[in-house]
Order: sequence, then structure tokens, then C-alpha cells
Amino acid sequence: MRILTNALNKILAGCCCIILAVMVACVSWQVAARFIFNAPSSTLDEFTQILFMWMILLGGVYTAGLKKHLAIDLLVQKLSRTPALMLDSIIQVIITVFALIFMVYGGDIIVEKAAHVSQMSPVLKWPMDKVYWVMPISGVILVYYTIVNVIDNYHQRHLR
Repeated sequence: MRILTNALNKILAGCCCIILAVMVACVSWQVAARFIFNAPSSTLDEFTQILFMWMILLGGVYTAGLKKHLAIDLLVQKLSRTPALMLDSIIQVIITVFALIFMVYGGDIIVEKAAHVSQMSPVLKWPMDKVYWVMPISGVILVYYTIVNVIDNYHQRHLR
């Protein structure tokens, strides 16, 4: 399980780095095109918006998997080790339920509806169901990470 988690971390980190580099290049070109050449690019604008959506979802899942995401841990810091691990496990279960309902199930509905109506992006003419696949994919990865975190909490509680 640790091998899969490490591989997933590397893949997500690589994807986020590539997306960020492409976004920086696109936005830099957009600024130059708009202010130097006076010819803004709506194609790059839409492409950057799609990349931004993918960056938010994949980057958010990646940071959650590393447990580096934004969290209010004031209560957890006040608790002793075992109650803190139990509270963290409860939080992980809540995150799992959220990811399953809103990201996996809801994302699948969005993908199906976009495919059903053959929704295309306005400028790039890309099928939006392909663009929206990032939502259920991110949800599945987040569920995996939360399961790994609960298992880690169990091992920390019972094996040490």
C-alpha cells in the first residue's frame, strides 16, 4: 500500500508541476499578447481556465494525501495521542463520505450530463465530459488517501 501511495504522490506531484509550468507559460504569453501585441488570445484563456480547474482538484487531493492541507487542528493538538488519532480517523471518514457523494457521484453526474448533451468548450471545442473527468478521478484518489490515513491511524494506535 505504501508503494502505491508513494507512486501516486509522485504522479500527482509531476502532474501538478507540469500543469503549473504550462499555466505560467500560457499566462505569460497572454500578458505579452494583450499588452505588447494588442492581440489577446481567447484560446489560451480557456485552456488556462481548464488547467486551473485541474490544478485545484489534483493539487488539493495531493496536499490532502500528504496531510499538508489547510486544517484547523486546535482540538487535535489539545488531545492526548489516542483520542487525537480517533478524532483524525473520524475526520477522515467524513472526508471520505464527502468525496464519495460530491466528487465521485456528483462528478460522475456532471460527466454524464456533459456527455449526454455533447457539451463542448466554447473556444477550444473540446468535449467537456473529458474535461470534467478530473472531478471523479480526484474523488477516487481522495477516498484512497483517506482510507490509507485511517489504516495508518489504526496501526499507530494499536501497534505501538
